[in-house]
Amino acid sequence: MIFHPVPLTGVTPKNYGLEFQDVSFPSSDGVTLTGWWIQHPVKDPKRPTLLYCHGNADCVSQLAEVSRIFYDFGFDMLIFDYRSYGGSQKAGLSEESVDQDAISAYQWVKARGFKDDRIIIWGHSLGSSIAAWLATQTKPAGLILEGAFPSIYAVSRLRNPWLLIAPSMIHSKFETEKYVIQRTCPLLMIHAEKDTIIPIDLGRKVFAGAAEPKQWIEVKGINHNDFPSVARQYEKPIHEFVQGCLSHR
Repeated sequence: MIFHPVPLTGVTPKNYGLEFQDVSFPSSDGVTLTGWWIQHPVKDPKRPTLLYCHGNADCVSQLAEVSRIFYDFGFDMLIFDYRSYGGSQKAGLSEESVDQDAISAYQWVKARGFKDDRIIIWGHSLGSSIAAWLATQTKPAGLILEGAFPSIYAVSRLRNPWLLIAPSMIHSKFETEKYVIQRTCPLLMIHAEKDTIIPIDLGRKVFAGAAEPKQWIEVKGINHNDFPSVARQYEKPIHEFVQGCLSHR
């Protein structure tokens, strides 16, 4: 009930006037993962590098517009698909397996010569929990969570209160509320005011328990997947957060 992989649609960053490189790399168990590497033509040692962990029922094809936005924000970036999503190899899905996929993506970025102190991890929805866990296992410059939730159990209780589910019955727990305590990098949380998938109160709960330093942006008037439509309005605070992360290191 947790994972909903979707196939590629053929849309790429070129649809938004952006050059990109198709990449593939192995996860820790040998499963082949695929994604896009997008880099500015002029290399800048001070440029932030973004590792993006997408949400459920998503794949890189649906992130072509987002890649343009991130590029214009000044990021080099890796946007990748977990196993069974998009063009990545089909394999069994669990919290542990997608977490390991994210670790492998982070290692791929580092293998290209990008240091921890330039890497920003961004996760959306289900990917916010993967990103938060990844930040506990690595030393990124910063962490951005969009549409985050405390745990799968918390979401299930809110959305389906009639289901008789105990925490012990859920094997893929995605306990974001624990990961944001354990991480050490600066945190920015972004949440849609009218989010019907992950209601904003769940995001506020994650933020309230998170360790400092942390920042919160509530995006007025939009739903769970609508941030790209207003992202440029929030370029300044996101840019300031990222620059603060880089100068902090």
